Amino acid sequence: MKIASSVEYAARLMVRLARSYGQAAVPGEKLSESEGVPIDYVNQLLLRLRRAGLVISHRGAGGGYVLAQPPPQVNLGHIFRAVEGQVFEGVCGKYDKGVKDCHHQGSCSLSPVWSKLGALVEGYLENVTLAQLLEEPASACVKLAWLEKLEPSGKP
Repeated sequence: MKIASSVEYAARLMVRLARSYGQAAVPGEKLSESEGVPIDYVNQLLLRLRRAGLVISHRGAGGGYVLAQPPPQVNLGHIFRAVEGQVFEGVCGKYDKGVKDCHHQGSCSLSPVWSKLGALVEGYLENVTLAQLLEEPASACVKLAWLEKLEPSGKP
């Protein structure tokens, strides 16, 4: 499974907004600078997040973006779906949509595996909130203490 850069950047923007929750709106330019993401890309991502109801935009002097909900109520699954439309694209879904021809007519012994994997990934991301991400100090790619406590089911 590959995580698109759009999901990574959107999650970083949302964590930045979570740090400012309850304070003044954060301008897109400031988000761009602080996260090292080009402003045009930031604007595209913020538009998707706004359409999904995850952020609210404020115009004018002092304008910018704020979270639409408190950090404990926003999870990575929400962000993933806002940006990519779905968390896990099942292999069989490609065949159902006519994108590819199914090489196996009839029953498939792998279909249940992909469905279960998709459910595990989605369940896991649903259990990682912005509040949890804020609990850990920002650092270079390290293991997070709360992450180690999660079971494979995605539940603490």
